[in-house]
Amino acid sequence: MIKISCLEDFVARKGALLFISDPQLITKDQIQDFCRSIDQLDWFHFDEARANKTFGGIIAPGTMTIPLIHPTYFKHVELINLRALFLGMDRFRVISPLQAEWQISLEFTATEIVERDEGFAVYYDFVWRNAKTLQEISVGTTIVRYWPE
Repeated sequence: MIKISCLEDFVARKGALLFISDPQLITKDQIQDFCRSIDQLDWFHFDEARANKTFGGIIAPGTMTIPLIHPTYFKHVELINLRALFLGMDRFRVISPLQAEWQISLEFTATEIVERDEGFAVYYDFVWRNAKTLQEISVGTTIVRYWPE
């Protein structure tokens, strides 16, 4: 686990890969529960026979990897005496469909650190990959602001 307690800890890691997560299984039930929660009821998330013919199986919505970032990040990074607030994303792109029963892993890199009047912002580039083939699933940049407690 990476322990970060101040701006200097981020600056020391700028441009370096922070972590590659352990693979996590994405199940059909997770995909379908997520789809129901956002009222995205397209056939390729639910109709297994049809999805098998077209995509090789049930696929996740392209945005499903976004909410997985937060819990995955905190399995690898411990913030000490820092408050954090998600500011948004500068970019997000789906590269390939995410199929049910795939294991995926997250690569996370701090690419830019910007000091503010209060605290600082960290820009992270991320890549979700199929853990078996290493094929990119989604990529983007997310921004988080930090303040000392």
